Amino acid sequence: MGIFDISTQQKSYKIEKKDEVVKLLKEKLFTFSKETESTKSQLTFRKFKPSNVYLYYDLIVDIKAEKESFTLSFEGELQNIWILVVLIVLGILFTYGFGLIIVVLFTFLQKKVATKYIESTFEEIKKEINKE
Repeated sequence: MGIFDISTQQKSYKIEKKDEVVKLLKEKLFTFSKETESTKSQLTFRKFKPSNVYLYYDLIVDIKAEKESFTLSFEGELQNIWILVVLIVLGILFTYGFGLIIVVLFTFLQKKVATKYIESTFEEIKKEINKE
């Protein structure tokens, strides 16, 4: 994983609600991605981009079941690498390095916003499930 890639892990404590959590997660994240794939232990969202994020990620959700709980591991790989490389080079050439700081800061903040969105979505799902 790179410095600008998403990586977070969420643990839930009720194994019997696993299928319901995965279904709700897929429904909520589907609207922000162009393609989705799913297997028994993994969800893949291609070109995942929440509404307040400007960069695309390929998001992979690994589902690991244990005895009484399960864990969701979110791994998102940044897709706009070449655009960022061009912006960094132009920032170095034309702004004597100041543009580099702006591009890196922007990309890092986008990573934080996307991670926060994923975490808050999972918390909303947990509240919905516990309410029922």
